[in-house]
This record gives sequence, C-alpha cells and structure tokens, in this order.
Amino acid sequence: MTTFRPARNPGRLKVSAKGPQGPFALPRVGAIRLVLATGAAALLAVLAVQLARVDGSLGQAYGPDRLIKALDDSDPSGGLPDHAATNARKALATRPIDGRAYRVLGQVAMEEGNDARAGDLLGIAAERWPRDRMAQALLAQRAFADNDSAAAVMHLDALLRVAPDIRPAMFTEMVGLLQFPEFRSALIDRMAVDPPWRAALIRALRSDDAPARPALAFLDELAKRQPLTDDELETRVALLGRAGQPHQAREAWLASLDPATHTAGLVFDGGFEHPEVHGGYGWQIRPAAGLAIGADTSNPHSGDHSLAITFHGRAVQFANLQQSLALPAGTYRLSASADNRTGSSRPFVLQLACDSTKTPIAELPLPQSPGWQIAEASFSVTASCPAQRLVLRHTGRNAAERQIRGTVYVDDIKIVPISD
Repeated sequence: MTTFRPARNPGRLKVSAKGPQGPFALPRVGAIRLVLATGAAALLAVLAVQLARVDGSLGQAYGPDRLIKALDDSDPSGGLPDHAATNARKALATRPIDGRAYRVLGQVAMEEGNDARAGDLLGIAAERWPRDRMAQALLAQRAFADNDSAAAVMHLDALLRVAPDIRPAMFTEMVGLLQFPEFRSALIDRMAVDPPWRAALIRALRSDDAPARPALAFLDELAKRQPLTDDELETRVALLGRAGQPHQAREAWLASLDPATHTAGLVFDGGFEHPEVHGGYGWQIRPAAGLAIGADTSNPHSGDHSLAITFHGRAVQFANLQQSLALPAGTYRLSASADNRTGSSRPFVLQLACDSTKTPIAELPLPQSPGWQIAEASFSVTASCPAQRLVLRHTGRNAAERQIRGTVYVDDIKIVPISD
C-alpha cells in the first residue's frame, strides 16, 4: 500500500484499486440526484410511472446511479465485486458519459495489473465526471507513485474543491509533504490561482502539530512568487516563533506594519499611541466583564494617549494586557508611568517571564496612589530565555482584594539596555 509521499526515485509504486488509504480513504461517492423534467402534459403519465420506481436521490431503480452505488457501497476490504465491470458497462450503456463507470473499469484494470489501461480509464473518468472523489484520489495517488508532484497537486486541488468535508485530513497530509521541495514548488504553482482552500491551508500551518521549518520554507518560497496575504504574514511570524527564532519573528512582524506605526524601542508602542495595531508582537488586550480597557486621550502622561483601565466594583482577576518580546541576553531597565485612582490595597505589577518556562525574570510594582508617578526596576535576561512575555496584572489574592472600583492609567512602558 503506497504512502503519500513523493518517491525518492521515479519507479512505479504499487497502487491499490480499492482506493486510497489513510487521509485519502475518502467517504464513498455520494449519489447523484436525477432532475425529473416537469411541465408537458403529455409526459405526466410517463413521469407517474417513473416516480413509482425512482428513489429521488438515486435515480432509476435499474439505472447507472444505483449500479455504481452498489459497487461503491461494497466492502472495500474484499476488493471490487466480481460483477464490478458488468455493472460499469451497464451504466455506460445507459449513460455513456458517466465518468464514475470509467473509474470502476479503471479500478478493475488496476486489480488485473493492467496499469496503462487503468491510467487511461481513470483519466477519462476525471475528465467526464470531475466531481468523483474516488477518481481524483486514485489519480493523485498514482501521481505520487510516479513522483509527479504537479499532477498530484492538480488532483488534490480538485478533491479539496469538491469535498470540503475532507480538508482537515487532507491538510494534515499535505503539511507533512512540505518537507519535499518538489511538492512545495507544485503547491506554490497551484496557490497562484488563489484556490478556495488557500486560507484554510494557511490556518492548518499554525497547528502545533505542523512542522515549523518546512512550513516556513513553503511561505518563504511563496513570498518570492507573490506577495503574502495578511493572514500568511501572521502565520509566518507565528512559525518563526515556534521555530525558536523570536527575534526574526518580531522583525518580520514589524516589517509587515505601516511604517507610520513603527516605534523605536524593545517594547512596541509603550505609549499606546497606535491602538489600531494589535496581535503579533504588539499589545494584546483581552476584554473582560467588570472592566473597560483601551487607549484614552483624556489623561496622557506623554504623547496623545495613555492606557485607561476602569473597574466597576466587581471582583476581577486582572491579567488582561500583555505583549510578546524578543530580548537578547543582557541587562535591562524596565520603567512605566502610572496614575492609580482605584484605591486598591494591592498593587498592579508589570511582570516579565520567559515564554517557554513561564518563569518570572522581572516584576515592577506600579504606584498605588493618584497622580502620575514613574516606577523602574532592572533585570537580566539569559541566553536560555530568547522569548519573553510582558504582562500587566493585579496582585489581589482573594475576591475581596480583587474587588476594584476606579481607573488606573498606564503610559510610557519602556525597556532599555543597561550598559556594562
């Protein structure tokens, strides 16, 4: 039984006539609904007889739809039934253009070892009945066996278009094939026509199970052929981070932004001047019941904005502002300005932790009284901590301490290197 990876040599691999296995073991082809003409009074009597003998989803009781379905519903473990070729020829006698019947004859030829005839018949099947999943899957399987990635991707494209329900399983297999340059190249050729499954494939690359480096190679090669979409750029940034390249990931994210939004510094937009930029290596703000959070123009410490967090008296376990960082090893100073009008007995803190181990490496308590005040603290980052996460949290330990009312304003969050 073939596996679905391009062969290392162009020799023919054995392909099963029972149909593809694994992710390509597709649901059996659905029946085709006959459209019964109506209107002419002279045909009413004929239609009455037809309707008495027809299953609306399968067509005539002895027609090609039932003949093919009888074969497709048979147990695949035992191979094709002995009457498969007979049923297919009967179907063709009634409907000569029925590609599914040619596909069955192709499967029979495969079981008989007549590979050339099988290829011809399956080609006719796909041409005449392009929505036949099994024909497309068998042709994709044969193309992989021939080490013909371009043909394989062509048939995979057809499958993904006509059978969206199998996309998750197909994408899992396709992502695994990205390690092969010839498959990546063929897939990029197909992406050039903007297939309807393109965005879904890109989302599949973000799966934790998707190997990061082959997926990155695919996106990098795709970018040389055409501009990446916003979703593809975000996926590339995420993959760089997963591949252990946080600095490159942050640089790629910054390069994707409008230059007018770029801010110097190791913290992006520490003054909250660009609330329209979020995600990636920008601020991630999570709304929650019992509070309102966002950029505010009424009380900036510098610039035009500060971050205002207003609490409504409910108990809130607050950790709703964070940003991913990519600080190189070294010693730094973390600083921030705050105007705390909540009267909370417990402070808000800026906490910096290694992204991989969640181990805190810095903690900066913010002032607890009204009026703008500046707090700062120094810390070190080791080479074993290439990616970090900065979080603003409240340190309340129980419901009473977390019950907050009022507003805290935060501005000018900065991290600067300290010279040796």
